Amino acid sequence: MIAVAIGAIGVAGAVIISQVTAAGGATVVDFPVAAFTPVEDSTHNNNGNSVCQNGVFVPSEQGSENKGDLNARKGSFLERVQLPQGVTVRSLTLFVNDNDGDDGAHVFLVRKLVQRGLSPQFEGYRVMASTQSQGAVLNTMRKFTDRSVSGARIDNTRFFYFLELVNCATVEPFDVQVAYAR
Repeated sequence: MIAVAIGAIGVAGAVIISQVTAAGGATVVDFPVAAFTPVEDSTHNNNGNSVCQNGVFVPSEQGSENKGDLNARKGSFLERVQLPQGVTVRSLTLFVNDNDGDDGAHVFLVRKLVQRGLSPQFEGYRVMASTQSQGAVLNTMRKFTDRSVSGARIDNTRFFYFLELVNCATVEPFDVQVAYAR
């Protein structure tokens, strides 16, 4: 049995674009990559440090959509993640058309501690899960999943959550999915 909610009101009044509850009780939330916000640089892609090949910073380009993908735009992109309090994240999945044998797309599910008096202010940052595309296949959407989630229990009272996508090459990411269970 699969239940689907489209346009439902989620936590704190945010609209959930797509949410599917699959057999076994896992819920999957979709984050369409074409809707991610491009940023000048990000934690995993900046002038001093990049996950891209040989650590080379890839400047961001304004996003572009083509039939549902982030149309071969390079750089750093961010998206807010809002999940129900107390659920446990099970996996992070990236759907992508990667035709570049040298480099690809990387996605990170991140949590950041929000606490008065946090010093230094950058403490409490954790990558909960990450995955990346690998190899080159022409005109084929492929799936890359990380099931080893660190700090998997959602605590919206202490943390905020987001996705960081770093697209290093002329790769076309389509979707990021976060699966969780109650």
